[in-house]
Formats: sequence, C-alpha cells, structure tokens
Amino acid sequence: MKKIIFTLITLSLSASALATTHYSATTECQFDYDDVNFCSKANIAKYQKALKTQKPNFNKKYIILDIHPSRSSFRFVAVDTKSGLVLPLRDEILGFKDNKGELIGKPPIIKYSLNDDSLCIFGSVHAYRDAYDNVRVCYSIQNDEYSKYGKEFSRIDVPDYLD
Repeated sequence: MKKIIFTLITLSLSASALATTHYSATTECQFDYDDVNFCSKANIAKYQKALKTQKPNFNKKYIILDIHPSRSSFRFVAVDTKSGLVLPLRDEILGFKDNKGELIGKPPIIKYSLNDDSLCIFGSVHAYRDAYDNVRVCYSIQNDEYSKYGKEFSRIDVPDYLD
C-alpha cells in the first residue's frame, strides 16, 4: 500500500512539473497601417510552442520572440510565461542605414536579458508615421490603464541618434 501511495504522489508531482502555461490572449492584434497580424493562427502557434519549449529570457518571466519571417527586420513580442499573455512591440526593428535611408547590411544590435526589464536596440525603428534611423532606443513592459489587459510593450525613452 505504501508503494502505491508513493507512486501516486510521484506521478502527481511529475505531472505538475510538466504543466505549462497556455496562450491566453494578445494585447494588440494589429497596429494601424501595419501588415503583421499578431493574432494569426500561425503566430498563436509560435506563442504556444514558445510557452512549451522555452524558458524566460527577459524581465524574469517573459520570452522575447521574433515572429517576423524576414531576415532584414525583427518584430518582437513578449510572451508572459505566467499568464500566457502576448505583448507585441509596435516598432519594426531594422539594421543601420546610410544617409539616403537605405539599409547598409549591418544588422541592429539587440540587448536584453532575464534579469533586466528593458530591451534596447541600436539600429533603426519603423512604425506608422514614426521612423528613426541609426538610433538607440529601449522598451519595457509598462502598465497601461487604457489597455484591456493593463499592460503594453512600448518605448521607455525617446530614440537617441547615434553619431
């Protein structure tokens, strides 16, 4: 009898260790004049896979995930590993540009870590009516009282032009 009880306890502990958070929602499906649908079936599948296979790599509980299929730009989301909430970043991240606004083939520098609450880039950013070339800019998860979910992934400072 003791062996059966021990086995049941072991099985229940193993099952809870394997339990993962499931995708719950995306704070913004699409930004104005943007062709990326953050709520598409393909992107939701990426979020679910990340929740099952990846550990947090940003701000203690988030997974930073690039969902854009292009090699010349990045579209990031932060996936909350506790709630399953996905927070898209409005800005498209690009590499460095020349004085004519053309990409020169130098990719952006992107810095973030598990123990830091900001994601910083050195490169170019683009969003509808809001583009900056060759800048440093940082982003973080911020409270937003107007958001349905109370949070957003957005800039924490004004882009600073690099020399």
